[in-house]
Amino acid sequence: MDNTVLVALISAGSSVLVAITALLLNYRGFASIDGRFGALDARFTGLEGRMQTFESRVDARLNLLQADMRALNKTMTALEIDVALLRAA
Repeated sequence: MDNTVLVALISAGSSVLVAITALLLNYRGFASIDGRFGALDARFTGLEGRMQTFESRVDARLNLLQADMRALNKTMTALEIDVALLRAA
């Protein structure tokens, strides 16, 4: 084999080796990024569940407050009627 053919084969082989190495490293990098996105998605899913729980607790408390305000309004109306009847008498 001629010396120039040997140099050309080594050059081509090294270029292919560099390209394959770069592809493997990129694949590993993208797999790592994909894993991180998966972890973030799991965190947000947990956060979403906690927010729904918090929202339902707040809704229940607001419903209780609304019921209490209705009862207070009825009581105040009855009291105003009683005071008006006392004044009329």
